[in-house]
Amino acid sequence: MNQYGKGIIMREQTKKINNNLQKDLLDYSDFELKKNPKNTFILIAKSYALDDEKKYQLAIEQCEKVLIEEPKHLHELYRKSFTLQNLKENSQAIQCIEIALNYDSEYIVGYNEKGSSLNSLKKYNDAIVCYDKAIQLDPNDAVTYKNKGQLFVYFIGALLTDLKKYQQAIENYKQALVYCKQDQNEFNKLIMELRFKK
Repeated sequence: MNQYGKGIIMREQTKKINNNLQKDLLDYSDFELKKNPKNTFILIAKSYALDDEKKYQLAIEQCEKVLIEEPKHLHELYRKSFTLQNLKENSQAIQCIEIALNYDSEYIVGYNEKGSSLNSLKKYNDAIVCYDKAIQLDPNDAVTYKNKGQLFVYFIGALLTDLKKYQQAIENYKQALVYCKQDQNEFNKLIMELRFKK
């Protein structure tokens, strides 16, 4: 599993351990930003906490503070795009993440994020292209396989029953089994669920 996927898992585990994680993070961020209002790491951490608290506009403001100083900051472009997506501003989210992809055409997280926004706009084929690009760049990216598989499942629901899409979802998860060793149980479970839905 890549760093992105590991980070998501660790973050979710931390939330289970500390129910006050977001409040603690916000309090700590405010304390640190009084000492250094341009601390990029703390601004990013605060944007995560605000996003999790569904304070999306405030999260975007934190992103903007970083982007004023560092307009090519890939992770903050991703964070802003992610938050815009939470606001259902998917077209703006795509524009934002495309800036990151223009700076780094191998930014896997960017392709995954763009795919998610395209999926939300029901541009399924374009989303698949983005997910395929992310997988091409990192075949071990379990998060992208999951997103792509969910897209196929959602696409199936939108088209009622389409056996070809079920098979594409299963093939996607089988490919993930080859590369994402740590997530094999989850992908096997997803394959079984799809087989029972047919």
